[in-house]
Amino acid sequence: MSQKVRELYEQFPYPLRDPQQEKDRLLMPPLDTLSRVNHYCFGGTRGFDASFRALVAGGGTGDSLIWLAEQLRDVGGAVTYLEPSAASTKVARARAEARGLTNVDYVNQTISEFAKSEPDPFDYINCAGVLHHLEDPEEGLRDLTSVLKTDGAMGIMVYGEHGRLAVTEWRKMIEPLLEGKDLQQQLAMTRTLLSALPEDNMLLKMGGGPGFIKGLLENDPEVVDLLLHPVECAYDVHGVYDFASSAGLHVAAFTGFFGFGGTGKAHYNIENLVRDPALLRELAAKPLRDQQAFCERFSGAMPLHAFYLTREDKGQSAEVLPDAELAPYFFVPPNKTFFDDLVALAGQPVLIEDGSGNAVDLTGGPDLARLLAVFDGKNSVARIITILRDEILDTQPIDMNSIAINTLGAVWALFHKFDWMLAAKPKGWQKTDGERTLRVRKV
Repeated sequence: MSQKVRELYEQFPYPLRDPQQEKDRLLMPPLDTLSRVNHYCFGGTRGFDASFRALVAGGGTGDSLIWLAEQLRDVGGAVTYLEPSAASTKVARARAEARGLTNVDYVNQTISEFAKSEPDPFDYINCAGVLHHLEDPEEGLRDLTSVLKTDGAMGIMVYGEHGRLAVTEWRKMIEPLLEGKDLQQQLAMTRTLLSALPEDNMLLKMGGGPGFIKGLLENDPEVVDLLLHPVECAYDVHGVYDFASSAGLHVAAFTGFFGFGGTGKAHYNIENLVRDPALLRELAAKPLRDQQAFCERFSGAMPLHAFYLTREDKGQSAEVLPDAELAPYFFVPPNKTFFDDLVALAGQPVLIEDGSGNAVDLTGGPDLARLLAVFDGKNSVARIITILRDEILDTQPIDMNSIAINTLGAVWALFHKFDWMLAAKPKGWQKTDGERTLRVRKV
């Protein structure tokens, strides 16, 4: 980590957080939701108890620290918060104290310094928005790998090359004006420029309009981190895979980072972006990483990539029907009238939506409602196939097993698309989403 980067975060702890707000809200970064980590990184089989150790590498003002520590609080798991900035640590510690979290160990070091101390390895490592600010990101990732358990996993976020083009061009524009100015002077100049942006400016379009700029002008650490950072790099999809490979790791899955939109895993799926059947078939024949790279360029709106890394190449296995002994469950729970509404609207086109912009359209009915009702976290895939074959599908004088498996696979794919369903061991770690619910609406 360069001295300039150290100085930046001492002056402007990032992101801007008020510890007093911990009394009224809990930020829950999707990347670090342990139900997702269990599903995508541990095949749904991981238990979370007092032996579980998480590392937040480059913890900033504490978003991932707080969320992980909260989830592990009641089972006795611990979190190590690694952060070289004393100013950022002060904010993160105050937030943890406001929530009464005692399962946190604070370490004021860089990733490199910490790795050289040879700590006991970790089950899960979060490193979001950090590696792309190092002088040698690949070395940083190798350092983290050296403190990861053999069967451990990482949640990583790095900048996206194509969706961040507006920022890249902005930095090129102002670079000749930065020489001879300290950080405060650079900030003042940037605020002046932001206050008078032409309406066709790329940065304005990237942020979605004037509201984005207004928010920036009220948040100096955000302006500095976004537009004035002295060290940064960005990756496209192929770059992410190569980055992982440089440390002997594999991309287990792309996931979301900003709430539930923008960079969610559905944005990497060609079926969600391409409608032409012939073109879709042609793309589907290509390797998965090529499909995802196509989506990144076709979308043009991925400012970052959030993803899980594992030592074992899972080959995106979490996207297929879970293993027979696992139990699918509603990570996003249905609302109180969900099943009744499906029955009442049988045979009619409906939308199933989660209130955050994600939706699927289908024609529901009593059979679908009966099937979805058995996704209770107790019934295994094998048991659900039996129920579907013997109790829901019409009995025919043929083997219904393959029909039941295909039907279940189609339903799973539909509800796994936005992480509405995940899978874990029966009665295993099946904590549900605390912010979304599923509802049925007539089209």
